[in-house]
Amino acid sequence: MFKVFIDILMYIFEFLLFYNYADSLFYSEKNRRLKIGSVIGINILLCILYQFGISYLNAGAIFLLYTFVFVKVFDTKLKNAVFHSVIFMSIMIASELAVISLCTLLFNDFNAMHSNLGAYIFVVVSSKLIYSSVMIAIKKFFAAKKTKETKDNFFWILFLLPLTSLITVLLFSYISYDYNVSDISSIFISTVSILLLFADIIVFIIYERAQKNYDELYDIKTISFQQELDKKYFEVIEQSNDEIKHFSHDIKNHLLQIRYIDDIEETHRYLDRLITDVEKISYVGISENKMLNLIVSKYISICDKKGIKFTPSVKLANLSYINDVDLSTLLNNLLDNSVEAAEKSENSEIELYVFSKNSRYDGIIIRNTCVTPPQSEDRKLITSKAEKEYHGLGLNIVKKIVKKYDALYDWKYDGKNHIFETDIAIPKQRRGEKIKNG
Repeated sequence: MFKVFIDILMYIFEFLLFYNYADSLFYSEKNRRLKIGSVIGINILLCILYQFGISYLNAGAIFLLYTFVFVKVFDTKLKNAVFHSVIFMSIMIASELAVISLCTLLFNDFNAMHSNLGAYIFVVVSSKLIYSSVMIAIKKFFAAKKTKETKDNFFWILFLLPLTSLITVLLFSYISYDYNVSDISSIFISTVSILLLFADIIVFIIYERAQKNYDELYDIKTISFQQELDKKYFEVIEQSNDEIKHFSHDIKNHLLQIRYIDDIEETHRYLDRLITDVEKISYVGISENKMLNLIVSKYISICDKKGIKFTPSVKLANLSYINDVDLSTLLNNLLDNSVEAAEKSENSEIELYVFSKNSRYDGIIIRNTCVTPPQSEDRKLITSKAEKEYHGLGLNIVKKIVKKYDALYDWKYDGKNHIFETDIAIPKQRRGEKIKNG
C-alpha cells in the first residue's frame, strides 16, 4: 500500500515537471485552469495504468497522452508534439533502465527493488532525479534557442542539487537495505528521499519564475528608459528648432553684413563663424540613433562651455544594435575622460569618429589633447588621481561593455603632439543583434 502512495507522489512530481516544461516552451491562450486540469487528468490516468505493471502499455500511454495534451491544450503543431513526447518517453525509459541496472549492481540482487522498500525508493527517486534533470536541461536548451537569451551560468550550478540528492538517496537506500532497519525508519528515509526530489524541482521552478520576473522588470525599466530618452530627445529637438528659428530670423542681417564687407579675408572669417553655428544645430539629428544624437549634443554643449573644440563625425555608422544603456555608459565614460584631459591643454580639442570599416566592423575613435602622458602597467591604464580606489572604475565598466559585444579595445598616446587616442572595433556579426543590458 505504501508503494502505491509513493507512485501517486511520483505522478504528482510528473505533473510538475510536464506542466512546467510545456508552459515554458509553448504559448497557449487557453485558460490556466484548463491547462492544469488537463495535465493532472492525464497523470491520474497514467498512474492508474502503471499499477497494471505492463511496461509497453505505460510507454505507449505516455507518448499518446503527452502528444494529445501538447496539441489540444498547448496549441503545439503535431510534428513538434510528437517530437517532444518522444523526448519525454525516451529519457524516462533510459533513466529507469539505467537506475535499475545500477540497483542490481549495488544491492547484488536483480529483484531488490521488488523485495526491499529502500531499493524501491532508490530506483523510483533516483530515476526521477535523473529524468527531471535531463528534461530541465533540454527545456533550457530549447528556451535559450527560442529566445536567443544570453548564457546563464548560475542556472547550471543549480544542477549540483539533484546530484547531491542522488548521492544522499543512494546512501539512505543502501543503509536501509544493508542494515535491515525498522519499518518506521524505512518510511522516514523514504519520506526524506521524496522530499529531496520535490525540493529539487521546486528550486528550479522558483528560479525560473524569478528569472522571468527579472526579465519583465528589465523590460519595464527599458520602456521607462526609452520614454525618458524620447522626452530628452524631443527637448533637444525643440531647443534646436528654437535655434534654427533664431538663426533664420538673423540670416537676413547676416547676408546684408556680408554684402557690405569689402575685405575678402574678413568675409571668410565671418562665413566660418556662421558655418560653425549651422554645424552645432545640425548635430542634433545627425544619425538615426537617438541616444547617439543626445550624447553628441550633450558634449557639444559641455565642450562649448569649457572652450574645447569638439568635432564629432557619426554619419557613417549609428551603432543602433548597441543597447542604449550600454552605449550611453560607454561613450559617456570615454568622453568624460577626454573632456577632463583636454581642458588641461592649451589648445584643447576632442574628435569623435563613429564609422564602418570594409563591412567587417564598426569603429569608434576618440582623440583628445592630453599634456600629461597616461600611466600604465602592461597596457593597462592607471588613474593618476590620489584616491585610486574611488577612480578608474569608468574604464573597467568600458572594458566590460566592450567584452559583452565581443569588441576590441585599444589606446595609444602620441607624446610628440600630446594626443591620446581610444580605439574600439565591434565585429560585423553584432550588427544584427540588440543585446539586453545585464
